[in-house]
Amino acid sequence: MNVAKWSRLAGAMALTAAVTVGGLKWAGADFSPLAGNPAYKQFVDVYGLLSQDYYRSVNSNELIVGAIHGMVDSLGDPFSLYMNPVMAARFREMVTSQFHGIGAVIAVSGGQLVISSVLPGSPAQRSGIRAGDAILKINGVQTANMSVERAVELVRGRVGTPVTLELARGDERIVVRPVRARVHQSTVFARMLQDRIGYLLITQFGPDTAAAFRRDLDILKSRGARALVVDVRQDPGGLLQSVTQVASALLPKGATVAQIALRGGRRQVIRSTGPGVALPLVCLIDQGSASAAEVLAAALSQSGGAALIGERSYGKGTVQETEEFSDGSSLKMTVARWLTPAGQWVHRLGLAPRIAVPTPSFFHLPPLPMTSRRLLEQNSNSVSVAVLQRMLLALGFDPGRTDGYFGTATSQAVAAFQRLHRLPVTGKVDAATAYVLNVAILARRERTDPQLTAAVGYLENRLGAT
Repeated sequence: MNVAKWSRLAGAMALTAAVTVGGLKWAGADFSPLAGNPAYKQFVDVYGLLSQDYYRSVNSNELIVGAIHGMVDSLGDPFSLYMNPVMAARFREMVTSQFHGIGAVIAVSGGQLVISSVLPGSPAQRSGIRAGDAILKINGVQTANMSVERAVELVRGRVGTPVTLELARGDERIVVRPVRARVHQSTVFARMLQDRIGYLLITQFGPDTAAAFRRDLDILKSRGARALVVDVRQDPGGLLQSVTQVASALLPKGATVAQIALRGGRRQVIRSTGPGVALPLVCLIDQGSASAAEVLAAALSQSGGAALIGERSYGKGTVQETEEFSDGSSLKMTVARWLTPAGQWVHRLGLAPRIAVPTPSFFHLPPLPMTSRRLLEQNSNSVSVAVLQRMLLALGFDPGRTDGYFGTATSQAVAAFQRLHRLPVTGKVDAATAYVLNVAILARRERTDPQLTAAVGYLENRLGAT
């Protein structure tokens, strides 16, 4: 969880400090406050030896940046990180939920880049890009074995400029040219469920999340919501200020949201500023609910009496601040622990749900490859066949086995699927069948949500009891 304190520090001074101190030492004076530390003396000596005696000339800035990385890595803290200017820019985009691009989420499966989702109203959606499309080329560059990071770098760019994408949609090849724009990724989605149960999904806690949450909450209340489901599944966290504001919209004034344990044993109690809601609440969590998402879930449970439903959460109990340097690089550093209202530290433990409902295994299946020239057919034996078999099971077709061997029963299940979807009935999986299977499994995920079903049932029982 990030406090997101973006300060203007003297980056150049920080990066050249060791050089200056080293120069003074070699001139006969060392004014460093660490001058008496043997390890610091050794650091300065190593820098001098590498600078003067290494077999080829070295870049002093690269040595110092490497030393910075080493210092941060020595903490053994995966949430503290020194980021170069490119990484820092990507991190800011993630925190603010704003970026320059086309609004498509890219994933990789078996060395193949695919579109995993498309943001509503984005340039990607307007150009006809769909979830499940495979990316063959970006501006003429082949994407075989390309990393997601490299693909994102190629797709993003200056606002108003186009990017050319060659896509595979089954056997069809499509070329689109969406125009890059400033894309704002919504972090709150709301709708009314049966029996006037309001549903609020939070995907991340960014700068605009609290305002969007309050707006959608007011709309649900104006439409007569009798109870609320707050969903923070797969929410990686975000800003402490944002989650505090969201909690204040749900919890009564003065209720404890979290405790912040600072260096030296000091504690700061964060309390709701209200107004809160007088409605039955449940909160959905899973293994992807982390950091700020866990803060909200713990607050709703321990200060608001909300039932937690789903799976044990991730377990990230630390708070980070981010300091930005003048060259665009930044340091994300853990500065505190956060504790639940009851004083528990859930780091590496997570929050346990009151009602445990596992996520269906098919939710985690990767998409089937759609650009391979090799068919999945009888006597094939691979991981892709195992994925296919689990997809068929989730869609109601019995493949006979799920161990990755393509036998007669699997062929018959594929043929039945093809027949239902008006595809050529071959019993073999080509690019067209793979595409339709990928789309069908995405639709199945949207229709099947046992954790949400459990939440609605729980609230209906409470509403019926009152």
